Parts: sequence; C-alpha cells; structure tokens
Amino acid sequence: ARWLLDMVENLLSVTRIDEKSSKVKKTPEIVDEVVSTAVSQFRKSFPDAKVTVKVPDDPVMAEMDPMLIQQVLINILNNAKIHSGTEEPIELEVRVADGNVLFSVRDHGRRIPEERLESIFDGGSFGTEEESPDSTRGMGIGLSICKTIIDAHDGNIKAVDHEDGVEFVFTLPEYLEEMNDAEGIDTFDRG
Repeated sequence: ARWLLDMVENLLSVTRIDEKSSKVKKTPEIVDEVVSTAVSQFRKSFPDAKVTVKVPDDPVMAEMDPMLIQQVLINILNNAKIHSGTEEPIELEVRVADGNVLFSVRDHGRRIPEERLESIFDGGSFGTEEESPDSTRGMGIGLSICKTIIDAHDGNIKAVDHEDGVEFVFTLPEYLEEMNDAEGIDTFDRG
C-alpha cells in the first residue's frame, strides 16, 4: 500500500509540470521549511528511521515549487532507507555554494555499482534480487521523476558513491532578497 501511495504521489507530481515548457510555477521559499516538511512526511512512512539534518544558520531561499521539491527529498530519503540495507543515520545537508543551494542526502550502506551511476535517473529498475529483497526492489520511476523535477527547476542532480554508501546531490539556484530602505519596498536580486 505504501509503494502504491508513493507511486501515485510521484505521478501526480510529474503531471504538475507543464509538458510543453518543462517549467514549473516557482515562488521564493525558505529552504529549511521545505526540508522540515519533507523530513516530517518521510518519518510518517519510516518512524524509526534516523535522519540528521544540517542547514545553514542564516535563512536561505530558493525559487521553487515547494511540493515538488519536498517530493524529490522524500523520494531520495525513501531510497536511502529502503536500499541502503543499514540502520545507520541518513544525513541530509543543505549548503550554499556559487549562487546555488546544494541539497545532499547521504546514506551509509550499500553502494551503487559504478556502471549504474550514469543511468540511475533513467527510470530503469533499481536493485536486483542479489542486491535487495523482492519487497524493496523498485521500478526506478521515483529517481526519474526527481530528475524531471530538478531539471524543470533549472537545477542539477547526481548520485555518487562514497567510501561507505551513496550520496544524492541536487542543486537549485539561490534566491537573494534585499531590502531597499530608501524606498521602503522589497527589491529582489536573482543571484
């Protein structure tokens, strides 16, 4: 039932993207609020999962459709929990670099074979019987949807192996807000 619900939510997420322009309706959002909501939703499915979250001390904003970015985070967190094969904490970190907001989800379990890293977002089956039990093998559509959403936000997404697991990283352009004290109005500088 959980798998079916996740699948429906993913398909609904993609239908929100305008197929002709591959663009989404974006608004400036506070990143840590979006992350907090995504982690709360993830914990409803996996109440015993351990997740550490690290966000910048100062508020960071990105222009996004918050529900779609929450879905990306939930998909990646779900994959980390289901496919890592470990109870080690999942690490979710947000940082700013070169005008982009970088989201990183790192697990400490099974690694992805190197030959799969380039095609992992293509929608192919994730996991074989040797890699994961039947109940955790997926169709791979969740990661394909993540890529579609991030591409529509003018961001990038990739998966990399590290010494003891997998890290999924995606970026969104940072949204910078400046106050114009002389005019008493908000002006916005898109960095």
